[in-house]
Order: sequence, then structure tokens, then C-alpha cells
Amino acid sequence: MSNDKSFYEILPDGRMAFYIDATLVKDFNICEQRFFYKHVRNQRPKRIGGKEIKPFSMAIGGWWSDCMESFYNGLGSNIALSTEQIQRIAIQAWADNAIDESAAMQPDQFDKFGDLAGGVLMLQQYYNSQYAIDRASWKVVGTEAGFGYNKEVLVGETNKVVCYWVGKPDLIVIEGDRLLPIDHKTVTKIDGRTIGKYKPGPQMPGYCFALETVANSIGIERRVDRCVVNICARERPSDKPRDGKKKPRFIRALPQYTREELSEWRCQMLRVCERLRHCLMTQDWIWRDSACHNIYMRPCEYLQVCSNTPMSRDIILASSFEYQPPWRPYQATRKEKEGDE
Repeated sequence: MSNDKSFYEILPDGRMAFYIDATLVKDFNICEQRFFYKHVRNQRPKRIGGKEIKPFSMAIGGWWSDCMESFYNGLGSNIALSTEQIQRIAIQAWADNAIDESAAMQPDQFDKFGDLAGGVLMLQQYYNSQYAIDRASWKVVGTEAGFGYNKEVLVGETNKVVCYWVGKPDLIVIEGDRLLPIDHKTVTKIDGRTIGKYKPGPQMPGYCFALETVANSIGIERRVDRCVVNICARERPSDKPRDGKKKPRFIRALPQYTREELSEWRCQMLRVCERLRHCLMTQDWIWRDSACHNIYMRPCEYLQVCSNTPMSRDIILASSFEYQPPWRPYQATRKEKEGDE
């Protein structure tokens, strides 16, 4: 990819090559106009004091993911973690994700999660339960391993576009004879709908297709047809639930995909890329009015822009928004960047 600040490039034959991931696809499907501001113009709301404060759910999700990365790096090295090590992992990830700052912005969500001491206890419970099972059944082959910016995963191509998939699964393991991508997620709480919410969607089939493609390219002939979604509830389960059934703090979803489903996913991603090409060439970005007041249970960050007159929008963008580097699932290595030139 010749321009590492963009998710697309124009090829010598006139086609557009797109380097897309689940976040880009989800944002594009939510609202094309929002996608234009966020990923084409790369304009985001100005940060307080020049520093971005993440929503608490996003910050605690980062904390959970960082802790899991440390846990499974230890598993990959066959290292047992002591209580003191678990505590250090929790404290370091807490600071790295600026949890206290996010908690100050959304104290109600912080209260439902608990403080750092509660987080340490939660990690200890996970380590003694689910992690103990994983130590016996999983062989770790990669953690936070990014792919895609070196054109490793070709989804497909048409006479107008070429589509490459980009991503960074949290964990890759071998279980028996299966090669599995693992994704760590947090949810508000675990209920009867939690396990089913990860299918359909672009992320998990993308991991399956990409992992099998990369494995085959290096001589590992493995079919990859399922993911593991490792889920943690942000809210502490009630000790006295109304239905009398205490909900778990941790649970796993196992979305599976047939060859036909993965082929369907590839076709859908090509259609997304062709629509993206149309939008970029014509500047015809469709508004999704239904998203203006509710994106992940919050108003759209560009609501103040779109709710004003066309003549005033650039003024609002200049005064209340700032340029921020484009979203990238991972940073390409120097070798990858040189290889793309």
C-alpha cells in the first residue's frame, strides 16, 4: 500500500484497492456520511486538554484485552502467573488505558464495574477457572498478530475494485487439530442473547478467512471455520437476581462458518468496496438518519455538524473538530511498508 495514511489506493490499471477491516465496514454500514467525516477527512471531536478520554466501556475493554494479552503471552511461554504478577498486570493495564480518567467522566458505569481491587479479583477468578482449562487444551501460536497491509489476505476483486482484509486477532491457538482465532470482548452484562450477537457480522468470518489464507500461504493446510469470542461482563453479576439464576462473569461464544457462509462474506465485502469506490468518486455519501441519535447508545459525534445548515458545517468542523491519524488495526512493520512501495 503506497500511502499508509489511507484505506485505499488507485492502482495502475485504474481500479481501487481497498484495505478494510471490521471497524471500517461497521462504520460504513452505520452511516456513510459519518464514515466520510471520520475515515476520509479524519476529523474527530477536539480532545479535552489535548488528550483523548475514551468512553468507559471502551477503556475497560482495552484494559481487559491488555490483561488477556499478558496472560496468554505467559501461556505461550509456559509460565504460571503468581497472584503478585496478576496484580501487576492489572495495575499496568489500568494505567495504560487511563481507566481513572474515563471513570471520572462516567462514574455510574465505573460503579457497576468496581474499582481496581475488584478488577484484580476478577482477573484472579478468570485465571483460576477458564485460564486453567486453556492451559491444558490450548497451544498459543500468536498474540496480537496483525496482517493485511502487505496484501496477505486477498478477499477478491472485480473490474472496479480489489479488496484486501486487514486485522489483528487478539490470540491464535491450536486446540487439538484446529487452528482458532480468539477475540477478547467485554459486554455490559451477560444474558441469553450474548452468545448469539457475534453472528452475523464482518469480524469473525474475516478472522477465519484470513487465518486460513495466511496459514495456507506458509504451508500449513488447516481449515479454519470457527472463532472463540472470550467474553467478560463489565457489570458485576447480582448475587440476588430476579429470576434466581446468577449470571456468569465470563462466557464464550463459538461462531462457526461453512464454506458457503465464508463465500457469502467475501461477496458482501466486495459490494462494500464497490459502494466505497462510488462514494469516493462521486462524493455521494448517504445519511442514515436513524443513527444520528443512537450509535452504541450515544448520539453521533457529528450530530452538531449534520444538524446545521450546509454552509455552516465546514465552520463547525474547523472550530470543534481536529485532524487525527486514521484508524489502523495495527502498525505495519518497516519491511511491510517498504514491500508496498
